Amino acid sequence: MMSPKDKYMNDPQYNNLVNMLENLIQQAHFTPSELREACVLASINYEMKHIRQMQIDPRIEDSLRILDEFTSRKSRRG
Repeated sequence: MMSPKDKYMNDPQYNNLVNMLENLIQQAHFTPSELREACVLASINYEMKHIRQMQIDPRIEDSLRILDEFTSRKSRRG
């Protein structure tokens, strides 16, 4: 896995993105914290718009049900 610096040096699109963000900071349009927040929000918005169906293996689902039943029981000690 490449580090962010390696990606910056080797991936032209990633390099362009970093340069664009750096330019926004330099022009005092946004603070680094605002850019981080905006990136996280963009990721959240994307995930909310692109919901994927999740298939749970029936064996795992059964195991989770058993664990839920076990942990939901009232304690017999008291």
